[in-house]
Amino acid sequence: MTHYFRKGSLGEKVLIPFVYRGVTLQFVSYTSLFSGSKVDEGTRLLLEYLKIPPRGNVLDVGCGYGVIGISVAKVSPNIRVFMVDINPLAVKVAKMNARLNRVEDRVTVVEGDSYTPFKGLRFNAIYSNPPLSAGMSVVEKIVLNAINYLEPGGWAQFVLARGGESILEKASKVYGRVEKISKKGYMIIYLEP
Repeated sequence: MTHYFRKGSLGEKVLIPFVYRGVTLQFVSYTSLFSGSKVDEGTRLLLEYLKIPPRGNVLDVGCGYGVIGISVAKVSPNIRVFMVDINPLAVKVAKMNARLNRVEDRVTVVEGDSYTPFKGLRFNAIYSNPPLSAGMSVVEKIVLNAINYLEPGGWAQFVLARGGESILEKASKVYGRVEKISKKGYMIIYLEP
């Protein structure tokens, strides 16, 4: 995969307060990371509509500094969260944020290209705000390949700012159930095998 993130300067270090389902969290970030100075609207919308299993393992693909996965871990004590990003800085900061929010015992953050580190593993749910800046082929790969990593009865949820219709059409050929919610220029997609 082509590296879409900026190498070099970290940018400014910031502390981002965030409330999810009545629980207060905080995230350290750097302005060089995606949405590095505030939680972006797409992530907020995905979290608003997120379906969280009562227990089990979930995966946050392209986790950035960790908002989705860490928020899920914080509000769901019976969930084990796996997170992956190709950007080494994002991985380092996500690990820091898991400690900061006191969920490091249930959060595993790894560096890698989407599902590559998880060969042979299955998840109850997979979530992602995929990196549109990496190109539509990368986003498509993340959405369409999730089915290969879901437990029976599992699901995947994604948020897309654009290009969602073509991916939705392809997803309908792969998944048994495909739902979408359009909100504020974004599309939240829910998929089941």
